[in-house]
Amino acid sequence: MRNPEGTLNPYFTDTTAWEFIASRLESGHPVETVTLRQPPGATAYVMKIHVEVGQPEIYIKLQLGSGQIIGRSFHYSRPED
Repeated sequence: MRNPEGTLNPYFTDTTAWEFIASRLESGHPVETVTLRQPPGATAYVMKIHVEVGQPEIYIKLQLGSGQIIGRSFHYSRPED
């Protein structure tokens, strides 16, 4: 996926994706709570972030577990998201 903030690398890496997520959370971007199907009943947190004209939003889903943040999704948003 293209990283609109990337200067040396125009695409997200694992590191720049986590930095992007952290910066949006720190800036107060809205987060919605969803109930997962797998594992059943678990809670996840979703952000949909518009970053570039002509591109779909970036869909991010995170889960808290075992003392860490688990990245479950990081992709362009699809109609079913």
